[in-house]
Amino acid sequence: MATRILVIALVACFLGGWFFSAEDSNPFWKYLSYSPDLSMPWTLFTYPFVRGIDAVIWFALACWITYQFLSDLEKRLGLWGTVAFFFSVTFLGGLCYFLGTVVFGPSMILPSLNLPLEFIIFTWCLVNPSAQIMLMMLVPVPTRVLMWLCVAGVVIEYGWGNPYVGFVTALPLPLLWLYATNRIPIMRFGDVPNLAPKQQEKKENKEFDRFMGDVKRREQERAEKERLRKLFESSLSDDDKDKKDG
Repeated sequence: MATRILVIALVACFLGGWFFSAEDSNPFWKYLSYSPDLSMPWTLFTYPFVRGIDAVIWFALACWITYQFLSDLEKRLGLWGTVAFFFSVTFLGGLCYFLGTVVFGPSMILPSLNLPLEFIIFTWCLVNPSAQIMLMMLVPVPTRVLMWLCVAGVVIEYGWGNPYVGFVTALPLPLLWLYATNRIPIMRFGDVPNLAPKQQEKKENKEFDRFMGDVKRREQERAEKERLRKLFESSLSDDDKDKKDG
């Protein structure tokens, strides 16, 4: 559910940009795209939702890849855990990119959906170390190879024209490695806060009631079988007695 909502939001923002021909008059570009001077700090969370209207094919491919990998992670993270994960990697990537540009100067590429997507794929590879994907539906690629391709992709893409920025932008990757391999004691992958204790308690009560109902039903069936057995034995005894009397 969370993955679908995020992809729908990505598509909605992309389509919204079609109504504006110039970037200067496009509110999506103005208020959601990455702010290099961080004058709009919320853009550290919103930059993946902005994409140039000239990149339709890549945008469609990126949405499809996001859905495939993030929906699989959602099975372990849950709805709210997936939302928190997506915006966490988005924020960390944007923040590290900003720090890299502050220290080493600007880069030629600004953060977009590519950055959190590479973090998502990297995490998926760590969670599924023995899996493999079919590149272009032809070439099998082990997850360990794909993981290092993601590392290289972040460093090269966001270090284009300034390699040091690429290395700083890739700093969240070691943190994701620690998180996905459960090396952080206070934060294990897939352990998300229970934001709905009443719903969880209600679900557990329903499961317990269903279990107790099955137990009672089996006891009733057993008692009925026992009653019929005794009735049958009693009828046999009466028949034998009648024969002796006759």
